[in-house]
Amino acid sequence: MKMSRKCVNLATIFVLASLLSACATDDQARKPDAQAANPVTAKPAAPAVPPPESPEKIAERAARAAAQADLDGIIALYNNGDYNGEIKRFASVGDALKPYKDLQLQGIKYTAFSYCLTKHITLCRQQFENAFKLDPSFDLLPGEKGHPLWGPVFARVKKKEGS
Repeated sequence: MKMSRKCVNLATIFVLASLLSACATDDQARKPDAQAANPVTAKPAAPAVPPPESPEKIAERAARAAAQADLDGIIALYNNGDYNGEIKRFASVGDALKPYKDLQLQGIKYTAFSYCLTKHITLCRQQFENAFKLDPSFDLLPGEKGHPLWGPVFARVKKKEGS
């Protein structure tokens, strides 16, 4: 009888284990079906490609780069102490800067500085007046305002222009 009781216990354990594994298998079998019904597919991120530029935009960018190069040449002459060269260079390329107010103002400012440094005060004043006509809010940097040659000229023009 002891043997049959052991067999019954083993059979009960086996049946319970089978039932439990069937439940687990049933749950696991349902999960893939649920996932298959709502698949989550990762789409590869496409690299951000800017739209191609129009020929007009490319030409405009090239024209601005050329004007910037002209201004850089003007500033280089000024920084090298070639004030007369800077004045001549601005006179020859000034029209190329006109479409770009910021570049034109910089060219005018350095030309005014060059005129003041070469003792052409009237021409210096006229350049500052041109700058104010182009942009009534034109101003010098704080370190530029106190210069002994062009600082007073600029201050008089600014006061006259009412800025």
